[in-house]
Amino acid sequence: MQVPFNDLNRIHEPLRETFHKSLDDILDSSSFVGDTHFASEFKKYTGAEHCITCNSGTDALYLAIKSLELPPGSKILVPAVSYAATAMAVVNAGHVPVFADVDPTTGLTESLVVDDDDVDWETSAFADIKCIIIVHLFGQVAKFPTFVHYRLSSFAARRRIPIIEDCAQAHGAMGRGGSKHVGLRGDIGCFSFYPGKNLGALGDGGACITNDKILAAKMKQYASLGAPKHNRYEHNTDGVNSRMDGLQGLFLATKLKLLDDWTSERKKIAGVYQSMNMFPQRTTRDDVFHVFYTLEDDREGYIKHMKSRGVQTGIHYPISLPDLKCFEKYNRGDCKNAKEFCAKCVSLPIFPYMSEVEIFTVLKAHAEWRETR
Repeated sequence: MQVPFNDLNRIHEPLRETFHKSLDDILDSSSFVGDTHFASEFKKYTGAEHCITCNSGTDALYLAIKSLELPPGSKILVPAVSYAATAMAVVNAGHVPVFADVDPTTGLTESLVVDDDDVDWETSAFADIKCIIIVHLFGQVAKFPTFVHYRLSSFAARRRIPIIEDCAQAHGAMGRGGSKHVGLRGDIGCFSFYPGKNLGALGDGGACITNDKILAAKMKQYASLGAPKHNRYEHNTDGVNSRMDGLQGLFLATKLKLLDDWTSERKKIAGVYQSMNMFPQRTTRDDVFHVFYTLEDDREGYIKHMKSRGVQTGIHYPISLPDLKCFEKYNRGDCKNAKEFCAKCVSLPIFPYMSEVEIFTVLKAHAEWRETR
């Protein structure tokens, strides 16, 4: 038995005929550039007042940051564990990433203890932070917005520090308590539709959601080379050419109808994994399990063992953001928890239409490894 890390063919095969029809529709209409379908559907699905589609999750973050129109070189708080795009967007927008350490078990920046009643937030290292980026890593819904401690939340509110949610791995997740879709508790939510995501295109794509009409208008303008909607040749500011292809919009609109079913399957698989009490990853009703992971001291040995049992694994992510060469000129801080998490984390198969035999194979292989520890 070979268990793949992911199998997009199983997801796409039942939709093949619909995809072919979408291609025919695009050919008939010649609507090749620009999404005319998905934005309205995703806006309705999330409950957002505005949805701006673009060509990648990286661009979504960039557009979100640009729309805030912060002073050049502003400091933006970024978790030390995420895909490089989270911090890269900060740099590309002309600002400075300030890395926050993470909880060593979840990889989220929500459990740091800065619990001293004597801390003066007005004069602390966070006093000059101009924006906070929260990452719902692996589909785990991060507490909001406690990057460091709840005092930072109240501090951010007093200072009106904008908050961007990186929801690239959290499609379909509801915020703590289930009242709002992730991306709507902050000022802007950013999504990636890379093919391997919980909701993935057949190419690339991204989107921003917000309830702020001014920010929405700015993001649309920045995504259109700085041109306002009413005149594409009147460029009022700098910008980028970032549009979702019409075909990808149709593909995503089709797949969006199945997202809740796929999320339910991911949750069921995660529940089976967790029922064995062998994994560190938490299970909450809000999480959507883009990744299911374990933490292993001997990661290479574990990966080799799982491979010998036919189980393909992944690593997300092997290097913490502060340790990447591209960010070496910035203040990396002491992110020791992030280093530890990235040194131990191994991702296991979890995807819609996994068979019971495949799930059992993963569990059996993992249990065998545990017996040798």
